[in-house]
Order: sequence, then structure tokens, then C-alpha cells
Amino acid sequence: MAGERADLSNMLDDIDWAGPADEYWPSHAGTRALLHGLAADDPQSITMGLSHLWAAFIEYPNVFPPAAPGVRYVLALLDLRPGDDTVIRSPSGRLRPLRAHLLTWLSAAADAVGDVHEREFVELAGYSPLEYPCSVWHTIRQLRPRMYDTAAAFLDDPHPGVRQEAIAAAVVLVRVPELAVHRQRIAAAARAFLDACTDPMRRRWAEEAFHELSPTYVADEPAPT
Repeated sequence: MAGERADLSNMLDDIDWAGPADEYWPSHAGTRALLHGLAADDPQSITMGLSHLWAAFIEYPNVFPPAAPGVRYVLALLDLRPGDDTVIRSPSGRLRPLRAHLLTWLSAAADAVGDVHEREFVELAGYSPLEYPCSVWHTIRQLRPRMYDTAAAFLDDPHPGVRQEAIAAAVVLVRVPELAVHRQRIAAAARAFLDACTDPMRRRWAEEAFHELSPTYVADEPAPT
């Protein structure tokens, strides 16, 4: 574990988080230290790191340049399955294990560069961020297969909140054509979650996720095999 944490630290240290600021992307010189906190053992450092993830990388309709290395770092953290079952409160007040919060952020990052938001960006700004080959939108889109693999690795997590966020992230990711081949698997995962869940709010969410991916099925039919 010490070696893996050293690798995470090196990943952060190799990035110029405080690079040149512009009118759309304020420089965040404290990013390195705050993201280090996500790999720490104390809840306060983790909470501060989560808050920074949500505040500094994506601000509708903008996806700031640090979001791409941010995604890579979150993927590396999730590979370590951080936090065990220590429950952390997110900036929005949700109590979940850290890995669930990281999956939620990963889902938001994937959604932020999706086709719907790209069209909204065009309506607001008058041009598409995809017009620029070096756009962070392209970089994050190229990471989507890896993002899917990471989310899918948590579909059988023992914590229901983590499974829910893994399915939620996967639902966003399999909307894109190159990942559509996984839609049936994620539909089955959503159905299995629905069948095992007793919480009314989570059941409603799981049913909506299942129907988005399997519109030809009804809720009382068996999951696809």
C-alpha cells in the first residue's frame, strides 16, 4: 500500500496544477495538496479533497483543463479501492464510502463531456469545444473506456451505495456508441440491484436506470441473460 500511495503522490507531483490561469479557469495552486488528501486516512482531509473535486474541475458548461488529470487520478484511486467502509459526507451532504463518492464524480465528469452538454455549450458559447483538437473534452472522451472498466469493477461491491454509484456511472458511459455493447450487462446489474433492494428511493432509481437501458422490458420481467 505504501508503494501505491507513493505512485499516487508522484502522479500529482508531476502535474502543473497551478498552470496559467485564464478568465474561465482560475488557477488552483492548492490542488496538489487537496487531492493528496483523498489518499489520506483522516476524514477531514478526504472531505476537503472531495469538495475541491466538485468545486474546481467542472463548472457548467465549462470543463477545465485540470479535469483530465483529475479523472486519471480518480481512476488510480479507485483501482486501490480506497476508504474501506469509512463513511464520508460529500459536499452535498450524502453519506457514502469514499469509493462511492469518487464514482459519483467520475459519472459527472463523463456526463459533462457528453453530447447533450456539448450541444448546450454550443448554444451558450456559439462554438463547440470539440472544434479544438487539444480540448480537454477530447481527452476525457478518450478516457471513457477506462472509466467504464473502473465503474464495472464495482458492480458487485458489498456496499449498496457503491453498487448504485457504479451502475449510475456505467449508465452514463454506455450511452456512447463505442460502449453500447455493454448496455445489456449494465441493464442486468440495474435489474439485480432492483430485485435485491428494499429501500423505496433506491428501488425507484434502479427501475429508472433499468428502463433507460432496456426500454423493451417491463419491471416485472426477469433480467436479461
